[in-house]
Amino acid sequence: MTHEPASTRKAILFCTCSGACPSMAQIDFWGLAERVRLEFGDKVEFMALHPRLCEEDGERLMGHLVDRQIQFLTPACAEKRQEKLLREGFQKAGVPMDAAHWIPISMAQETTDSVFQKIEKALLASPANA
Repeated sequence: MTHEPASTRKAILFCTCSGACPSMAQIDFWGLAERVRLEFGDKVEFMALHPRLCEEDGERLMGHLVDRQIQFLTPACAEKRQEKLLREGFQKAGVPMDAAHWIPISMAQETTDSVFQKIEKALLASPANA
């Protein structure tokens, strides 16, 4: 893995697991996205919600959106699963899944508030600590 300097530009790609995953039953995805938009819109280049980033159409989307100049937060399933399931999308974009380009955020067994706090922590972290 390459370790390029972390970008100060950040974007968020939510994977909602089609809203059907029991481990995410306590998350209001629309409320969470709106809260992030309202409170951190000035810190986020863009934000997208997709039903399944790990599926072919999600990988295609990532191939178009993921960029070396932006650090991506991916609120989705457990972090280890994301590493496996989102790898193809990052590969399609030609972007490494290292700390300079990717911050996985696990939403498994979390609530809307706890995921918001994880996103807040990642967005407010200095680039050197990201």
